[in-house]
Amino acid sequence: MPTAPTSILLLHGLGGSGEGSVKLLEQTLRKRGWNHTVYHRPTLMMVHESLPERPLEQRFRQAVQELDTFLAGRVPHLTLGFSFGGLLAPSQRRMAVCSPWHRLPAEVISMASARPGLAVLNGECDTEVPADLSFQALPENVSGTLDPEGTHFFDDWMDRIAVWAQATWERPNGDS
Repeated sequence: MPTAPTSILLLHGLGGSGEGSVKLLEQTLRKRGWNHTVYHRPTLMMVHESLPERPLEQRFRQAVQELDTFLAGRVPHLTLGFSFGGLLAPSQRRMAVCSPWHRLPAEVISMASARPGLAVLNGECDTEVPADLSFQALPENVSGTLDPEGTHFFDDWMDRIAVWAQATWERPNGDS
């Protein structure tokens, strides 16, 4: 059996929590053989709370600070985030699912994608985070995978997300 990461940080999107889709992803990954992995599913208040008056860049920076506090110096082997949570990934190996890269300033995208090990998955049917805009915002060194039926309703295609995550983990550099 392929080697699983020893620890995974699962991050929810705006309005979500550690008890939503990321919990379902953990359950799915465990069923698929990653059952000895340590999972972390924090609810990040800066991402969870409805704060429409805050610009996305400000929310991003505050969420990164909140995540740093939660981790307290720990660095998980893998971080996988849904939507906004995919923008925050602190690990060397990072996976982002339907993340709104196109809504962040180029400087923030450059900072988030500067290190190798970022893999991006988007759903072609996602109307909230259109795949073409998200992929266009990424630097050339970051490749992406397009799921032809994926939407922003992650629970509906969680099995395919888990298959992609495990396959991407098995690739040497995590490239999609």
